[in-house]
Amino acid sequence: MITGYLRTIPAARSDRAFRSWIWVGLVAVVGLGACEGGDGKEEKAARPMAPGQGAAISGTIDLDPSLKERVPKEPLLMILVSKSPDPNKPAIIVNRVPGVTFPYRYKLTAEDITLVGSTFDGKVYVTARIDPAGTVGATKQGTLEGAHSHNPVVVGSTNVDITITPSVAVSSRPVSAGSKVPRIGLLWSGSTPFDPWSIPEALRHGFRELGYVEGKDVAFEPRYAEASYDRLPGLAAELVRLKVDVILAAGDSAAVQAAKNSTKTIPIVMMAFADTVQLGLVGSLARPGGNLTGFSFPFAEIVGKQLELLKTSIPGVSRVAVLWNPANPGHGPALKEIEVAARSLGVQLQLLEVQNPGDFENAFSAMSKGRVSAFVVLWDPMLYAHSGRLTRLALSSRLPAVSAFREFVESGGLIAYGPNLPDVFRGAASYVDKILKGASPADLPVEQPTKFKLIINLTTAKALGLTIPQSVLIRTDEVIQ
Repeated sequence: MITGYLRTIPAARSDRAFRSWIWVGLVAVVGLGACEGGDGKEEKAARPMAPGQGAAISGTIDLDPSLKERVPKEPLLMILVSKSPDPNKPAIIVNRVPGVTFPYRYKLTAEDITLVGSTFDGKVYVTARIDPAGTVGATKQGTLEGAHSHNPVVVGSTNVDITITPSVAVSSRPVSAGSKVPRIGLLWSGSTPFDPWSIPEALRHGFRELGYVEGKDVAFEPRYAEASYDRLPGLAAELVRLKVDVILAAGDSAAVQAAKNSTKTIPIVMMAFADTVQLGLVGSLARPGGNLTGFSFPFAEIVGKQLELLKTSIPGVSRVAVLWNPANPGHGPALKEIEVAARSLGVQLQLLEVQNPGDFENAFSAMSKGRVSAFVVLWDPMLYAHSGRLTRLALSSRLPAVSAFREFVESGGLIAYGPNLPDVFRGAASYVDKILKGASPADLPVEQPTKFKLIINLTTAKALGLTIPQSVLIRTDEVIQ
């Protein structure tokens, strides 16, 4: 579903002062070009595609017969492509397929690349995994997985078939049931660029700076909702059943709300890109009360500043589209703020709802009909996960765009503006450290970021025929070219 309208807002004076923040997120995840089905035939050796078929890899993924009664009815399938056999190296493609049925036919192309700067060529390793949540009889942390029997394969091959076996991939940092090592639950409303048990390196680094050795002094229990809000309550409840010592709620306010609803006793540290005070998740910045503390971001003001930067960078902009997700609790207040900024700047707004990636094409069609000259992407786990696809559509439509995370400009967006993720991770680790040493979350003030960045992609500006004013460039923290 997609709705949109063009709203003309007369110019008006705005006395609101905007502050500068930048959000640097995780690696973008792009949609999977695959279709369900399959004939259940035994695996054939991979063979190169005929000329003209394009650079793609395709095949069938099936389950070992012993697993058919163990996996959930609608499991989350992950298909990974890597240029290295080392599982600790990031995959160049991580595609997630919810609600899959087996056998499953898939096809991967360069459009599915999720690791910025990667190319889809040469020989690659193809594996498939199932999210273990809900798997019957899974006694260890990890994933059910399988690999193509003739890895590596040449890009362009067909019949790259995979059978997922009963073997369980154990977590890189297992903790026994009787361990005294503090366990940190990570409840993330978005996606991970690696596998369901990975931890952002910047977060690990934050703990290392405080002297923690992972597996000895601290262990992590990550749970990713894959931008599906309906999964958050179950994932939060799972962390509570595991009796983790602290929950880190990250992504957006929906993760914080799910964690808050699941427990009144386990301390919760907020890393969500949302104004948690405005949304009523904590009483105040100074004394949050209850079992919550952490970070609060003035999300609405950040969005207003993004529009201001867009107008300052491209003075001729007069019509701007805004992509927003009605399922995101923080987007309502943000839309009110961006309207205030639009009146101040004399800009017409076209607000476009995008609830899933299937709405993207219609959104860009609406932009074309509305004759917009640029657009803003509000921070959202779903929109962030598909930022690569959004920037490709933006470039093909010759539309400059601004959003909140660094990967957006790395993949072709024009401007990124929001808080610096490594600083947030470092601060979150500090909160956890204090709580593990006896501090009460109710007594730890909620913080707002104090270090901010502005990133501009001059290569994109050149491709769009734009010249960024020097007055903007001198304020830029980083230039990509």
